[in-house]
Amino acid sequence: MTSQPGSLLAEAALATAALLREAAEISHAQADLMRRRAVAVRAVAESERAEAGMTRSAVHASPRHHHAGLLDQAADVHVTEAEVLDREAERMLSQARTAELRAKSLS
Repeated sequence: MTSQPGSLLAEAALATAALLREAAEISHAQADLMRRRAVAVRAVAESERAEAGMTRSAVHASPRHHHAGLLDQAADVHVTEAEVLDREAERMLSQARTAELRAKSLS
């Protein structure tokens, strides 16, 4: 395998860094959407509880309470997913910084 000139490697490292930064930006945006989704799902759960509270029959109210609980669990999952996406974005930004340092050392 022949080695490439440093400038070509530096350009490749910078391209890698740019792509990693773009991917990190997307992950942060997805995390923000997951947090918004969690808020919306929790609002639906509260609405289900309110509706269940106004329902006279326990037979009809019980499934709404149960569904509200499931929605709360789903919202918790969305929050966790957002945290994972944020950590993933930070990891990619760290890799981008490493690629930029690599490019700097090659040029």
